[in-house]
Amino acid sequence: TSTREMAAELARKFQKLQEERTQTFHQLDQHHKIFLCHAPEYEKGFDDFKKGVSQATDRFKEISQEIIKIKESLNEDQSSPQLGSMIGKVQELEEKKLSTVVDLQLARQQALDNPGDELCEKNADLIKAGLVKLEEQITETLTEIRYEVVDIDPPA
Repeated sequence: TSTREMAAELARKFQKLQEERTQTFHQLDQHHKIFLCHAPEYEKGFDDFKKGVSQATDRFKEISQEIIKIKESLNEDQSSPQLGSMIGKVQELEEKKLSTVVDLQLARQQALDNPGDELCEKNADLIKAGLVKLEEQITETLTEIRYEVVDIDPPA
């Protein structure tokens, strides 16, 4: 296989990992929604929530390590340097997204615990707006990666 085909293969592997990361975010979100249903007696749901967060965190770590390896392989291969840097950009954005999601979960819990507190609501809304912007940047970069893969390895 040529280096171009190898680069395209790595990019497809990245895309698969990225889909897994998206599913893991959905699972994390579900765990949090279930946890919030226990309000105000959070202790009842805390162990399950902690277990869910731990599983998601472990999966995020595995995915990130695999993606970093892909990025490094692409950076070593001179035929597709843009691909490596785009994947690196997604990785950085995803790290920001994860910490923003955690901030949003805390803000939502605060807003739930303080009904009518406009500051809590506003804080959650601001964090959510930041999250939406991050997700848009991730989507744009993923689209650029898709085009790059087609350029490198056009469909037959």
